[in-house]
Amino acid sequence: MKRQLLVLMAAIVAVASSTAVAQPATPLSLQIPRSSQAGRDLVIVPIKRETMRQRIPATAIIEPDAGAVAEISSVIPARVTKLIAQPGQYVKPGEPLAILSSVELGAAKTEYLKARSLEAITGQQLKREQELYAKKITPMKDLLEARARHDAALAEFEASREKLRLLITPTDLSTVQWTANGHPLSEFPLVSPIAGTLVKRDLRIGAMVDRGGPAPLEVINLERVWVIANIFEHDLAGLRVGDRAEVTVEAYPHRKFDGRVTYIGDEVDLTTRAVRARIEVPNADHVLKPGMFARAAIDADGAREVVVAPDSAIYEIDGKAVVFVPAGDGRFSVQPVTLGGRGNETVEITAGLKPGDEVVAKGGLALKSLIVNHAAD
Repeated sequence: MKRQLLVLMAAIVAVASSTAVAQPATPLSLQIPRSSQAGRDLVIVPIKRETMRQRIPATAIIEPDAGAVAEISSVIPARVTKLIAQPGQYVKPGEPLAILSSVELGAAKTEYLKARSLEAITGQQLKREQELYAKKITPMKDLLEARARHDAALAEFEASREKLRLLITPTDLSTVQWTANGHPLSEFPLVSPIAGTLVKRDLRIGAMVDRGGPAPLEVINLERVWVIANIFEHDLAGLRVGDRAEVTVEAYPHRKFDGRVTYIGDEVDLTTRAVRARIEVPNADHVLKPGMFARAAIDADGAREVVVAPDSAIYEIDGKAVVFVPAGDGRFSVQPVTLGGRGNETVEITAGLKPGDEVVAKGGLALKSLIVNHAAD
């Protein structure tokens, strides 16, 4: 029996490695009693021809939507006085994340408020002199002096406003006031410009934050993520923007995430010979994390009539694809096959089977185990 199994294995390898798939001269067969549980579990289906859309497989990596990532820092040197939002916390647009204090900002606000007050006072004086001159009560000289004082004050006010505009937002600029509630003019919040999760907070109380350094805060909105897939050259012809894609990750092997191709790169990587394609995938429960490895299956443009078998009918023996074909009386032959494209739970058979042939679609592990167990004896 052991010698027969060695002959059987050698024949499988020889047939599978040949350039043209053909039936072996000596039948390769295995037997499982029909009355056994393994025999009753076998499901046999016919091979058929069907219309298959090209399904492009690709390795991929999860990335955040570039438009939903905010790196937040200070545009002026400042010291951290208070931490508000916690890492992992969901924040809204405009919500403060931390409070900082800047001597430069305090000086700029003070200069702006003084210039604004002086401009208002000189403006009132100019208006009064204009009214008196119109009534011929005051001379032209007093009017000209009032106008000069106001012009100078206005110039200082405009200069201080432009300087402050570089440090704070227009909204904050419109609300700058002398404080009567104990909050120093030097204090300001770092706020989130988007809704999302605070994923980075590299700050400590008393630490200095300066312009030009790494952003200490980062907020990411994970409601939608990008899946960056590597598409090989030979698959590009059928790929189109808008194609449906199905994404899987190791962390959730039984879940499939639907998405759409939104961008196809314009360059082929000289090392991998692949083009990067972007698939946008909804991620409402935030289970897809940036940096995760993924697999994508893209339903590409175009359809064709092909011979297909169920995915579950394909097994691997010595690195070669095979199926188990009923040979009558509970016997099954091992048939090497050549695979083509993949469909929805089906695989194209380019050689080794024809429509009408029957294969084991379920329960084939019992047949494969016969080969493995006997080879080990």
